Amino acid sequence: MKEKQEGHTNQHTRLRRAMSVHTPFLSPPQYPKDPQWGTIGLMAVGVICSGIASMGLSWWHNADYFHHQGSYSRGWVGYDVFTFIGLLLFTVFAPVGVTLLYMGVSALLRMWNNRLGMVAFGLVGAVFTAVGCLGMFWGKETMQCLGIFCVDSTKYVEVPGLRPEAGIGFLSVTGITVFFSLVPMGLVMLLQVALRMTGIDRRWLAPIRQKLCVKRVVVVPFAAGAFVLAACWAIITFYVPNSWEYFSASRIARNAQLHATGNYTLCRTARNNFTCPELPWAWVFTRNWVSSDSVVLKMYPSNIFFFSYLLILLLTVTVIRASRAGRRFLKWRCPLLRCFTLGEASFALLTLAMLLLFFLYWIQAHNFKTGQNDVSDGLMLPERWARALGQLAVALLSLLMFPASRFSVLHSILGTSWESSIWVHKVLGYGMLLATVGHMVAFYVCYGQTGTFPHDIFSIPMNIPMAASNFTVPLISLTTWFMIVAVGLFALEPVRRRFFELFYYLHILSFYMIAPTVLWHSAAAWEYFLPGLTVWFVDRLLRMHRSASTVEVVSAVASGSFVELSFRHASLSAAPGQYAFVNIPELSLLQWHPFSFSSACEGCYTFHIKAMGDDSWTGHLVKLVSERGSSLSLSVDGPCGRVHEFDDYSVVVLVAGGIGVAPCAAIYSHLRRQRMGGSLAPAVTLLWTVRDADLVPMMSHLWSDGGDTSVASNSSLEHSIVSCSRNTAGELPSLRLFLTGESACGTLPQRKIDVSTGRIDAAVEISFVIGDADPRTVLVFACGPAGLVRSARDAALSLGVDFHEETFLL
Repeated sequence: MKEKQEGHTNQHTRLRRAMSVHTPFLSPPQYPKDPQWGTIGLMAVGVICSGIASMGLSWWHNADYFHHQGSYSRGWVGYDVFTFIGLLLFTVFAPVGVTLLYMGVSALLRMWNNRLGMVAFGLVGAVFTAVGCLGMFWGKETMQCLGIFCVDSTKYVEVPGLRPEAGIGFLSVTGITVFFSLVPMGLVMLLQVALRMTGIDRRWLAPIRQKLCVKRVVVVPFAAGAFVLAACWAIITFYVPNSWEYFSASRIARNAQLHATGNYTLCRTARNNFTCPELPWAWVFTRNWVSSDSVVLKMYPSNIFFFSYLLILLLTVTVIRASRAGRRFLKWRCPLLRCFTLGEASFALLTLAMLLLFFLYWIQAHNFKTGQNDVSDGLMLPERWARALGQLAVALLSLLMFPASRFSVLHSILGTSWESSIWVHKVLGYGMLLATVGHMVAFYVCYGQTGTFPHDIFSIPMNIPMAASNFTVPLISLTTWFMIVAVGLFALEPVRRRFFELFYYLHILSFYMIAPTVLWHSAAAWEYFLPGLTVWFVDRLLRMHRSASTVEVVSAVASGSFVELSFRHASLSAAPGQYAFVNIPELSLLQWHPFSFSSACEGCYTFHIKAMGDDSWTGHLVKLVSERGSSLSLSVDGPCGRVHEFDDYSVVVLVAGGIGVAPCAAIYSHLRRQRMGGSLAPAVTLLWTVRDADLVPMMSHLWSDGGDTSVASNSSLEHSIVSCSRNTAGELPSLRLFLTGESACGTLPQRKIDVSTGRIDAAVEISFVIGDADPRTVLVFACGPAGLVRSARDAALSLGVDFHEETFLL
């Protein structure tokens, strides 16, 4: 049966349908095959793309924008079609080339797993590091004082006859970007080579390290560090120029000593000492904090709103989550909107308030052209709306990067996870698209008012006076239209479900294109965009390290439509209920699929995976394991997901359907071991409804106490059913099976567990399990088909207990 037809009963891991569905463009290849040619092909395409990007950059560097000296003549543009094409090639192919080269060589490392693979991996890492260091040559104009310490205008003097904005700023920011992008990537790759060559990674594969355990994150140090970094970044934005065109040492030093004022007479008569960032009739004004004659911190209202939001969020959540009562308060459901917790609703209100104040400043108060006319700001109304919406789009773009990070320390601080906060990424993403479209439409109205519409939509160079020499306008136009199609169109539910891999890689490509373009195009974009971008990039570096770590496949067994995959990982430390992304090059070099950890027995981690159709990736995995066993290459990127704080509860009820038992099994086994070992742990009950007989033997560790874990194939239903008392939670059996498939009756465990036939009545069973327990100390954890999860949620909400459901769909 095809996967879409099985969608109601086969939910097994997070994002399962989103990432396992058959995609014609990236369908899993038939095997056996030699995937080494695919990796070499990826590397070759990466090298070609890098070459095209280098050629494009050389074309762009020939533009007059980089060589013109002195004042500009009327009608001067600085670039033409040929040099602009070079810029476009560099923007598109540089990140693609680096990404494909890394993907190819990392897959080669996993498959070869020998010195030759390490040499290739280390060579690419060394090239990345060397090229990144060369980027500092272009960035020397800014980095001679490390960018943020250029605070003495007498020491840093502008070169006579040159305009810093005529290419110097572009070369500086490009060189700095190359350095801070490629050098960390190269160092992570060289670290992996060093770990493998010294044998340290092999020692980390010891069975004693392969276990699922809950390690409570000490939030305060992380929160304090994030708070300090955010505050320091805010201070930097108070004196560094808002536009990269002025990122030369002399311009940074000059800007640092300027005073903000609302006195336009001072701005006209003493331009070297004063600036007018707001209009005279603004509702809020920039305040000065004079540190010295060389450093005047200009506390722009927009920056105050944005960074105060981040600091308030960090501080408030850290204080509330410091206590058990506070953590439970954040998880309570809103009385009016039961689909949201109080924590989620509070976050939404705080975010909306910040964005509203942020937008009001840009639309009403800001002096965009920094003119000294105290009667009119010199802007047409559509242009003011366009600029304000553009700044709003940048703020939203930055915010949506935070939930897009899988291993961000912010998830630990806020008590969230990637899959549970992906809805925030979606909402902010659609908000960003709407603000971007509004920005474009408003500027098209401006074109119409100047008589250049529709010619200037894609004109190179543009004709309108306000953008004649601004190469970023046609560049942002092209990349934005691509983003609208790649992200807006392919993110629609029917399209994304049918062509997930196409959506995913177009999503990534559009981001790689739009990120540098936004930083070039929008004044002050770096101030708001770089914090979110930095969190995302650090997350990518962690994922590079973990996905390239040594993985040893211990066993791979196929039974019917299920696979049990056990492995050891050199850098993995997971908790019950978490999951990881898996890549098997023999099936696909590009596809990564998420699976929950179901156990960590016998010194290794285990996944239980169900095939979602013959043509799906999981279907091909079943065939591959049936023929090759454990002779396959494996890469694991994780762990992902929330670390659940079970000690906040006295009773935990796990409700699982089918293969949705995987995360529940890990939690159940962990809590049972804790109670058997005398540790303080909540009472745990697993309610598991299952149809497929092949899955029952694979979960025999659930009812094993260390003895025989085999399953008798001829045991009868009557010999397995036991009576049980249902008065209190402690007297109930901790594991209850609900068999809904006829074929399941012949493969039941020879253990005294409670077995029933027919569908589970979640409301009745949860109520019996909870008994007289205090609802404030009960957690219901559900994973399975949508109908089962919905009934468990309704029961939990009616009983007033905490509820958590695993997220399956993007």
